[in-house]
Amino acid sequence: MLKPAMLSLIHQVLTVAGTVLVAKGYVQASNIEPVIGALLTTGSVV
Repeated sequence: MLKPAMLSLIHQVLTVAGTVLVAKGYVQASNIEPVIGALLTTGSVV
């Protein structure tokens, strides 16, 4: 029951972190979405 809530929270944190990185110019927007998806997929398996 807690796992979906934790995954949702992690998703939001990664989204905000990605937005900050894009806004500051550290990464391009097209590169950050696959990274977030990969981290969520890996986290859901573990």
